[in-house]
Amino acid sequence: MDKPIKIKTPDKKFIYATLRGSLNKPLIVIAHGLAGNMNEAIHYNAARYFEKQGFSSLRFNLYSWEKDARKLHECTFSTHGEDIDTVLNYLKTQGVKKIFIVGHSYGWPSILHTQQRNFIAVASWDGSILPDNNIDVPIRIRKPKGRILDDGYFVIAGEQMAKDSHRIKSLDLIKKFDRPISFITVNDNVTGNLKGSQKMYKTTRVEKELVIIKGAHHTFVEEGKAEELYKATANWFKKFLK
Repeated sequence: MDKPIKIKTPDKKFIYATLRGSLNKPLIVIAHGLAGNMNEAIHYNAARYFEKQGFSSLRFNLYSWEKDARKLHECTFSTHGEDIDTVLNYLKTQGVKKIFIVGHSYGWPSILHTQQRNFIAVASWDGSILPDNNIDVPIRIRKPKGRILDDGYFVIAGEQMAKDSHRIKSLDLIKKFDRPISFITVNDNVTGNLKGSQKMYKTTRVEKELVIIKGAHHTFVEEGKAEELYKATANWFKKFLK
């Protein structure tokens, strides 16, 4: 069963999350990518797969449509890192003993910005490497006329996040990262982050692995590819249950 949860942040925002399973079991936290959400098929189905493998899960929105939730245009990578730490701290206060975390796409550099890191190991799902040109849009909004549809994100990235996407260096952050990492990526450099994952894998100084899911693209929507992704993730985390 899915259980909705609200987690209050230090600056009095609320993080909306969904718990599946018992807090007494090993738990996998799932962080979505840029302009994503916790109920995308890749995350929704992952929670069900992990449950069958003996893991509970908590997927959550880094920004959302609710009035008291954070909005994408307000966020930076540091904000994401702080909010992930808030989620992890909440789970610790609830008595969860073994926590793992997954970051898809921009969810991965967001995890790199955590400070407390109350998790045992991490899996990067075709995680983005920074610097990145993904938000390199030449249009800057100053005083727009009209109305913006609020679906949890305004389809407007904040100026600081855009600047940070060029300034931050993932390889420097990874050198200081002290948790085991599984880089699970695709063999398509047009839609995916194969080269970036290979660079990050080479730079990583802790226990690591590199898994390439052939025939998949960035969102793993091809037949059977999400299941390969979930299996690789579960197998990685099971190594740390002993």
